Amino acid sequence: MKDEQIRTQIHQAVDAHAEHLRTDPFLAQRIMNQERTGETVVKKRLSVGLVLAIVLMLLMATALAAGIIFAKRVPATEIADQALLQTYGITARMQSLFIRTTAEGEDGTTIVTYEGREHLAYVLGKYTVIVDGQTVKNISWSHDREDTSGGLEASAWGKDQLDEILRIDPETGKQAQLYTFNPYIERINREHGFDYEAYLEEDEDGYVVVLEGEDVQKAKERQAFSAHEFVQIAKEAVGVRYHLTSQQISLMSIDVDENSAYVLLDGTLCYRCWIIVGELSTEETEQDGAYTVYLNLETGAVEDIQFLSERGGGNG
Repeated sequence: MKDEQIRTQIHQAVDAHAEHLRTDPFLAQRIMNQERTGETVVKKRLSVGLVLAIVLMLLMATALAAGIIFAKRVPATEIADQALLQTYGITARMQSLFIRTTAEGEDGTTIVTYEGREHLAYVLGKYTVIVDGQTVKNISWSHDREDTSGGLEASAWGKDQLDEILRIDPETGKQAQLYTFNPYIERINREHGFDYEAYLEEDEDGYVVVLEGEDVQKAKERQAFSAHEFVQIAKEAVGVRYHLTSQQISLMSIDVDENSAYVLLDGTLCYRCWIIVGELSTEETEQDGAYTVYLNLETGAVEDIQFLSERGGGNG
């Protein structure tokens, strides 16, 4: 991205983004009181509306109690994550093999997508969840009508193949390195004419752009909180969003790289830091891994949190 474009986006992001932040102290009660309105459910297996509503209620109620402001995409991604688990069996650990992004739909919905990382883009495909308020409007997978049976020989990989990738060998107690599966992935990509290097070059700007030089200095002029304050907000936000215990929160490790802390997240000016869970603990949990937290540089609102499982995406 050119320097002039970045500077323009910085000013536009800071001036306009506050309008998109949503906090609603009456949200939990509205969800509890909401009646079914006869809306058509897109898929029968999506009859998890009550579960998702409760998840959102708990998230927002806890966030309000902790004084955390979540931007719209955070509760939307929590709903989408739960729908992805309920509908396709994709767990948080499995998600570490995907890139999750969000976008605003024209009708006020939030579109959450999960696309396989790099050379996994075709074989894992893309999951798309459209969140409308507190409900899932639609959920789909690019391989929905394809046969995923046949293990690693299948042309499309779903839950069963992801289970195999993440499986712990009972004899060695270790997980296979991801490159072990490359021959299968490369064959599938080749058979379907998928060139992932060309695919990566299609989006030069990317979802996250790291600011440099003069743009960092301009960003710092608009920074409303210190690095320490941002980190404290990030720790609280991770604890709330991923339902961590007080012990897990107390054992968090912090990682901030000042050379890449100032970023544009889908055009929004943010401060980025990493929260590590499980590194100082002797007991393994599902939440162990690295959490990338994006905080609105001017308001301190939590724009997004990305989770990279210690056993999911960090296996080479």
